[in-house]
Amino acid sequence: MRTRLLVAASCAALLALFVVDLRIQPGGERVTRNVDDIAQLLAATFAAVLGLRRGVRSQGQARTSWLLIGLAAGCWAAGEAVWSYFEVIADVDTPFPSLADAGYLLFPAFAAAGLLVWPSRAFAGRGRTRVALDALLISVSLFALSWSTVLSEVYRAHGASQLATVVSLAYPAGDLVLLTVVTIVISYAHNSDRARLAWIGAGLVAFAVADSGFAYLTTVGRYQTGNLIDACWVAGFLILGCGALRDTSHHEHDAPEQVTARTALLLPYLPAAVGTVAALWRLRNSPDDVLIMAAAGVIVLMLVVRQVVVQMDNRRLMVRIAHQARHDELTGLPNRALFMDRLTHALELHSRNLRGVTVLLLDLDDFKSVNDTLGHTAGDELLVSVGERLRASVRSADTVARLGGDEFALLIEDGGDPGEAAGRILANLEHPVRLNAGSVAIGASIGIATLEHHEAPVTTTELLARADIAMYGAKRQDKGGVRRYFAGLTDDGAGVDMPAALATDLAVGRLGVAFQPIQLADGNLYGFEALARWSYRGRAMPPAQFLPLARRLGKLPVVDHLVLRAALAAASGWADDLVVSVNVDGDTLADPTFVTRVRALLHHAGVPARRLAIEVLETSLVDRDGPVLETLGELRAMGVRMAVDGFGYSYLIGLHNLQPDIVKIDRRLTDATERTSTTTALLSGITHLAHQIGALVIAQSIETPIQLANATDSGCDAVQGFLLGVPGDPAGCLDLLRRHELGDAAPHRATIAAAINDQDPMCPKCRTGHSAQYGALAP
Repeated sequence: MRTRLLVAASCAALLALFVVDLRIQPGGERVTRNVDDIAQLLAATFAAVLGLRRGVRSQGQARTSWLLIGLAAGCWAAGEAVWSYFEVIADVDTPFPSLADAGYLLFPAFAAAGLLVWPSRAFAGRGRTRVALDALLISVSLFALSWSTVLSEVYRAHGASQLATVVSLAYPAGDLVLLTVVTIVISYAHNSDRARLAWIGAGLVAFAVADSGFAYLTTVGRYQTGNLIDACWVAGFLILGCGALRDTSHHEHDAPEQVTARTALLLPYLPAAVGTVAALWRLRNSPDDVLIMAAAGVIVLMLVVRQVVVQMDNRRLMVRIAHQARHDELTGLPNRALFMDRLTHALELHSRNLRGVTVLLLDLDDFKSVNDTLGHTAGDELLVSVGERLRASVRSADTVARLGGDEFALLIEDGGDPGEAAGRILANLEHPVRLNAGSVAIGASIGIATLEHHEAPVTTTELLARADIAMYGAKRQDKGGVRRYFAGLTDDGAGVDMPAALATDLAVGRLGVAFQPIQLADGNLYGFEALARWSYRGRAMPPAQFLPLARRLGKLPVVDHLVLRAALAAASGWADDLVVSVNVDGDTLADPTFVTRVRALLHHAGVPARRLAIEVLETSLVDRDGPVLETLGELRAMGVRMAVDGFGYSYLIGLHNLQPDIVKIDRRLTDATERTSTTTALLSGITHLAHQIGALVIAQSIETPIQLANATDSGCDAVQGFLLGVPGDPAGCLDLLRRHELGDAAPHRATIAAAINDQDPMCPKCRTGHSAQYGALAP
């Protein structure tokens, strides 16, 4: 860091001295000419050496990109060496054209190619038509500007030879291509990419200004070595060299402030505005210039077409989002939101018309073992197959939905026999499912809750809770069985004393908390998510099992308080810019005393409010409004960040009103990106919408390199999941932080995962050493 600052300061000082020499020429015109030539040669060599050095030290596309940029600077340096030979050694004017021009003209070609292969997320999720229109709009606009200032003069100045005219025109033409590529790539680039590209872009813009200025001055016979335009060449190459030096594997941890996606929308209009003004100015002085009139017409046409394309893209995106807002991306079945809507409607009909309502909850037996042994891809295949068999098992009037994970639900509204439906489902699941990884036998446990026509109305939550209790009863009694809910049936989990054990542990604060790292797209740590962990009889219980039990016991606010207290205590020992995220239930947020308790915990831990992010599930925001939103408003006024967890499609309408600081993409969407490009485009669209309101976007449950690449390519700012780090204890967090401070962790994702897995007792891949307090469980 200190070395880079020293080099940048030295370059700025040398550039200033160079400009002074050009202006006052203390040694006379000959000495200044020699200094000018040598300075340009050294600056280009500086950029070439550092660019090639960065390319050799980089990997993948970054390697190719920097090698091309270094080669471009090397070609220009070679051309400048030829130029300097004539002027410095031979002491004659450089002929035009000469071999020097060959080296000069290769620069924009290689530099543009280097930018086009830059490993940015520039065009992720963008339609080719949209990008092509922007490129055409920018190039025509820059042409109008160039024609009004440089090109027309070069074109009309017929020199001694046709070759000289072609070479003269090649300079501004190459600059047009280069500036178009710079503008397109930077305007579509994501925040972290844009910061890295700024140095390259600034250097290339300075070069293009010098190049076009040289072509114009040469054409009108006013160029001579020592002209101030030469300072732009020197500045451009010094900036490129500093950019190569700065683009290391470990970037400074910038605060995650958002440069919104409006940049990609608005930046192409800047050259369009400049080109239009230049065209009008040209037409004022040369009203018969047909070419500039045509350019102005094309600019106007492209602006209109671009607006139409943007509106069509947005409309298509919203149509797709609206379709998927109520359907599960993996199985195509109705999702939880649609199922809850239909269940609510069915219960309203029960209240008015005394119609019976039945809910069946189905949970696959031993599904986790499929994921563990065959992988998540096989697990997804199995869920798709189960969804198809369920759809074939029900009547057209019934609603079968996937609620999440391996849990499905069936709604029967018109008096159909639930026992018969459960029998058809189990019969269809008897046959093994054929997967790419092999055949798998799968069973299911079904819980049935029926609200008869003569029974008193209940809420959707109550009816689902009854089916849930019955389903767990079926699992305990005999996997692959069916159990009906009846009054007095209780969900005792793995034993009749499990609720009592959980209540006792919560009363004395015996609850574990694990921390999973959240990594920014550039490899730096953003923070950690705090996750509740609990063990029963020495066995780690899945959160999906003990958290619903805590809810039924009315103890979720206690869980939230204990996790929040432990999270802030751990965060007090971290760096000041790291955020800790804590999941908080809607019931807890509805408590009017919650804000006061958060303020007290922050004060006791000595942690600034800005370092705390309260995560609230999207479903809580959909199902609730007043008290929850009021609490979130008070927390944000304190400086606490607000995150929407499990964000998918159904809360898009409320996204603008809530204005969250953080949006955590639902794992179903990140899982699905591994299968279809359409889902990746949807993820890009949702990320774009979240950026429009200034929210940081985190992709959850990243478990494969493909998911990681799709998340970053879609513009997500940060990622979280087992691929990057499993949940660990506070000591593991401190060890990971030390690794980052020493530069041994980011952005090498595999190293991060290995660093945690090597010492973390909760690693799901290891065979021994699991902590009984925390448990090797996914959040």
